[in-house]
Amino acid sequence: MSILVDDTSPFGRYGPGILHRRFHASMNQIYKAGWLGRRVFGRLRWLERLCLSRTRDIVDVERFGLNWRVYRRGNVSDSRLLLRPDAFEPIEIGTVLDRVEPGFVFVDIGANCGFYSLRVARALAGAGRVIAIEPHPGVRRRLEFNVGLNSDCDIRILGCAVGDRNGTAALAEGKRNLGETRVSDGGSIAVEMRTLLDIVAEENLERIDAIKVDVEGFEDRVLAPFFREAPESLLPRTIVAERLWSDSWETDWTTHAATRGYRELERTGHGNVILTRT
Repeated sequence: MSILVDDTSPFGRYGPGILHRRFHASMNQIYKAGWLGRRVFGRLRWLERLCLSRTRDIVDVERFGLNWRVYRRGNVSDSRLLLRPDAFEPIEIGTVLDRVEPGFVFVDIGANCGFYSLRVARALAGAGRVIAIEPHPGVRRRLEFNVGLNSDCDIRILGCAVGDRNGTAALAEGKRNLGETRVSDGGSIAVEMRTLLDIVAEENLERIDAIKVDVEGFEDRVLAPFFREAPESLLPRTIVAERLWSDSWETDWTTHAATRGYRELERTGHGNVILTRT
């Protein structure tokens, strides 16, 4: 399905004016001001959407020392990056960044706009590897553009879904949030599917330090086979995975993780679980 993508106009074509920059900065601070701040944030966000026409759905911004082209509607990750970047899964991304060191290998499954991949790549400054996996064709084009804006970020982008088999799969596109696109028999977007171990072998990875998995209820199909079959040398030290769609799991992959020595570090308010292994 077609989504809004501009990957040809130069960065800055959609740069916000000074008033919008101040508004975005204020929204970031307001959201961090507890329960009341989040209530005010919601009202102001509604007002902003009402006032801005659809011709201004694209914004070029700098966040965390990186350049991004974000899309104001239809993708929660873009909206968070634009209006509340400091509250965008701070515990999760902070846990990964705290572990970055030379040679660090990070695999981002469900990379979306590149929030995790780009921040890890920037921290590595070329002294490691980042593999970003995003199966939705339009979202992947957005990701590729964001990566291209940051020449010092070395990121390998793959356009497949990850699951429990090699073959093909169908994606059902999230109607109001592209981040909710998921593997589904009723999906209309045909994509390649590969197992995580197959990707690891193809990319010649000898180790993985951290994995982030955000695939809307398909986490068990990604991780359970990996934990059953992966050698000790490939087991990552840190895993960040979404659990909001756990009712869709066919098996609780965390039990497989526990048998391989993982412990639960934290369940965050953003619906993710963080596991670590020493």
